Amino acid sequence: MSWPRTIWAQARQINALLCWPDMPGDDAPPDRFFAWLRSEGKTGEAVLFLGQALPRFEAVLWAADVSAAFATPAEADAMAAVRAWLASPTEAHRRAAGAAALRGPPATAATLVASAIFHSGGSIAPPDQPPAAPPRDIAGRLAAIAVLTAVATAGRDALDQALDQGAALARRDTETTE
Repeated sequence: MSWPRTIWAQARQINALLCWPDMPGDDAPPDRFFAWLRSEGKTGEAVLFLGQALPRFEAVLWAADVSAAFATPAEADAMAAVRAWLASPTEAHRRAAGAAALRGPPATAATLVASAIFHSGGSIAPPDQPPAAPPRDIAGRLAAIAVLTAVATAGRDALDQALDQGAALARRDTETTE
């Protein structure tokens, strides 16, 4: 049950990004620690953990797929920007996603995914200013919060399906085509 898409060898490396204290079993590989979180009913923590375990593109892809299932018409602009970036992850599309996140309704799953895209790489400073890199963990955090937001009113089954979907993405071989 390994996760070839993650660069982390131990769960404690991911936990450090989340500012979590040392935990029993955090020396295990990420997939085993994730399974433990789920078995203990720590599903919210499992979402946050997976958001950091996945590479940024895959974390955004996961959040976008989950969010799309629950998007409202008010989120159409942000979801269009998300789809454009996923189809072609260019700087122009990254900045357009950031703009759509600011225009959209605050704190919806779609605007959070669009914000995750903006913070996934490149400078977060205005184009005419010196570059400023986003914090390493922010894209994964925003993607995870988007997943939690998307399934918040849908119930436990939707959360479990989202976790299964993210774990399946982590298990996909890196040579698999999208």
